[in-house]
Amino acid sequence: MPDDYQDDDQAQGDTQGDATQVMAQAAPEDVDAHRGLLGEVMGQLGGQGVNVQSLLGQAGVGTTDPSQMSHGDLAATTMALAREHPEVMTEVANRFPAAGGLLGDVLGAGGQGGAGGGGMLGGLLGRFGL
Repeated sequence: MPDDYQDDDQAQGDTQGDATQVMAQAAPEDVDAHRGLLGEVMGQLGGQGVNVQSLLGQAGVGTTDPSQMSHGDLAATTMALAREHPEVMTEVANRFPAAGGLLGDVLGAGGQGGAGGGGMLGGLLGRFGL
Protein backbone atom coordinates (compact mmCIF):
# COMPACT_ATOMS: atom_id res chain seq x y z
CA MET A 1 0.00 0.00 0.00
CA PRO A 2 2.78 2.56 0.53
CA ASP A 3 3.17 2.77 -3.27
CA ASP A 4 -0.48 3.88 -3.48
CA TYR A 5 0.21 6.74 -1.09
CA GLN A 6 3.30 7.72 -3.04
CA ASP A 7 1.23 7.81 -6.25
CA ASP A 8 -1.36 10.01 -4.52
CA ASP A 9 1.36 12.40 -3.34
CA GLN A 10 2.82 12.57 -6.86
CA ALA A 11 -0.60 13.25 -8.38
CA GLN A 12 -1.26 15.97 -5.81
CA GLY A 13 2.09 17.59 -6.61
CA ASP A 14 1.32 17.48 -10.35
CA THR A 15 -2.10 18.99 -9.72
CA GLN A 16 -0.61 21.81 -7.62
CA GLY A 17 1.99 22.48 -10.30
CA ASP A 18 -0.64 22.65 -13.04
CA ALA A 19 -2.77 25.07 -11.02
CA THR A 20 0.28 27.21 -10.21
CA GLN A 21 1.18 27.37 -13.89
CA VAL A 22 -2.36 28.50 -14.78
CA MET A 23 -2.09 31.25 -12.17
CA ALA A 24 1.37 32.34 -13.35
CA GLN A 25 0.24 32.59 -16.97
CA ALA A 26 -2.91 34.58 -16.23
CA ALA A 27 -3.25 38.26 -17.02
CA PRO A 28 -2.28 40.50 -14.06
CA GLU A 29 -5.79 41.97 -13.83
CA ASP A 30 -7.26 38.46 -13.62
CA VAL A 31 -4.82 37.56 -10.83
CA ASP A 32 -5.78 40.76 -8.99
CA ALA A 33 -9.48 39.89 -9.32
CA HIS A 34 -8.69 36.39 -8.02
CA ARG A 35 -6.83 37.85 -5.04
CA GLY A 36 -9.94 39.92 -4.27
CA LEU A 37 -12.16 36.86 -4.50
CA LEU A 38 -9.92 34.89 -2.12
CA GLY A 39 -9.82 37.81 0.29
CA GLU A 40 -13.61 37.92 0.35
CA VAL A 41 -13.89 34.15 0.86
CA MET A 42 -11.39 34.20 3.73
CA GLY A 43 -13.09 37.21 5.30
CA GLN A 44 -16.48 35.55 5.16
CA LEU A 45 -15.10 32.30 6.60
CA GLY A 46 -13.29 34.18 9.37
CA GLY A 47 -16.58 35.91 10.21
CA GLN A 48 -18.17 32.48 10.55
CA GLY A 49 -15.52 31.41 13.05
CA VAL A 50 -13.36 29.35 10.68
CA ASN A 51 -9.64 29.40 11.53
CA VAL A 52 -8.47 30.42 8.06
CA GLN A 53 -4.82 30.60 9.11
CA SER A 54 -4.89 26.98 10.22
CA LEU A 55 -6.69 25.88 7.05
CA LEU A 56 -4.15 27.60 4.84
CA GLY A 57 -1.27 26.34 6.99
CA GLN A 58 -2.44 22.78 6.28
CA ALA A 59 -2.29 23.66 2.57
CA GLY A 60 1.28 24.89 2.98
CA VAL A 61 0.45 28.59 2.70
CA GLY A 62 2.11 30.85 5.27
CA THR A 63 -0.05 33.98 4.90
CA THR A 64 -3.72 34.85 4.84
CA ASP A 65 -3.06 38.06 2.88
CA PRO A 66 -3.77 37.37 -0.80
CA SER A 67 -1.67 40.39 -1.84
CA GLN A 68 1.37 38.67 -0.30
CA MET A 69 0.74 35.25 -1.88
CA SER A 70 2.86 33.78 -4.65
CA HIS A 71 1.17 32.13 -7.62
CA GLY A 72 1.69 28.78 -5.90
CA ASP A 73 0.13 30.08 -2.70
CA LEU A 74 -2.85 31.46 -4.64
CA ALA A 75 -3.37 28.08 -6.32
CA ALA A 76 -3.02 26.15 -3.05
CA THR A 77 -5.38 28.56 -1.27
CA THR A 78 -7.96 28.27 -4.04
CA MET A 79 -7.90 24.48 -3.97
CA ALA A 80 -8.02 24.30 -0.15
CA LEU A 81 -10.93 26.73 0.11
CA ALA A 82 -12.85 25.00 -2.69
CA ARG A 83 -12.29 21.61 -1.08
CA GLU A 84 -13.17 22.64 2.49
CA HIS A 85 -15.79 25.35 1.90
CA PRO A 86 -17.24 25.01 -1.60
CA GLU A 87 -20.50 26.70 -0.66
CA VAL A 88 -18.75 29.91 0.42
CA MET A 89 -16.40 29.80 -2.56
CA THR A 90 -19.36 29.50 -4.92
CA GLU A 91 -21.36 32.22 -3.18
CA VAL A 92 -18.47 34.69 -3.33
CA ALA A 93 -17.51 33.67 -6.89
CA ASN A 94 -20.99 34.70 -8.03
CA ARG A 95 -20.16 38.25 -6.89
CA PHE A 96 -16.76 38.26 -8.66
CA PRO A 97 -17.51 37.56 -12.32
CA ALA A 98 -14.11 38.94 -13.36
CA ALA A 99 -12.43 36.18 -11.35
CA GLY A 100 -14.70 33.37 -12.54
CA GLY A 101 -12.65 32.37 -15.58
CA LEU A 102 -9.36 32.12 -13.70
CA LEU A 103 -11.05 30.40 -10.78
CA GLY A 104 -12.48 27.79 -13.13
CA ASP A 105 -9.13 27.36 -14.85
CA VAL A 106 -7.26 26.90 -11.56
CA LEU A 107 -9.80 24.44 -10.21
CA GLY A 108 -9.90 22.65 -13.56
CA ALA A 109 -6.12 22.28 -13.50
CA GLY A 110 -6.43 21.15 -9.91
CA GLY A 111 -9.01 18.53 -10.82
CA GLN A 112 -11.76 20.30 -8.89
CA GLY A 113 -14.12 21.52 -11.58
CA GLY A 114 -14.47 22.33 -15.21
CA ALA A 115 -12.91 25.14 -17.16
CA GLY A 116 -14.57 28.53 -17.10
CA GLY A 117 -16.69 30.16 -14.43
CA GLY A 118 -19.92 28.29 -15.20
CA GLY A 119 -18.15 24.95 -15.38
CA MET A 120 -16.34 25.71 -12.14
CA LEU A 121 -19.49 26.57 -10.25
CA GLY A 122 -21.44 23.59 -11.53
CA GLY A 123 -18.48 21.25 -11.20
CA LEU A 124 -17.63 22.50 -7.74
CA LEU A 125 -21.16 22.14 -6.45
CA GLY A 126 -21.59 18.74 -8.06
CA ARG A 127 -18.27 17.47 -6.74
CA PHE A 128 -19.22 18.33 -3.19
CA GLY A 129 -22.86 17.29 -3.47
CA LEU A 130 -24.31 20.80 -3.10
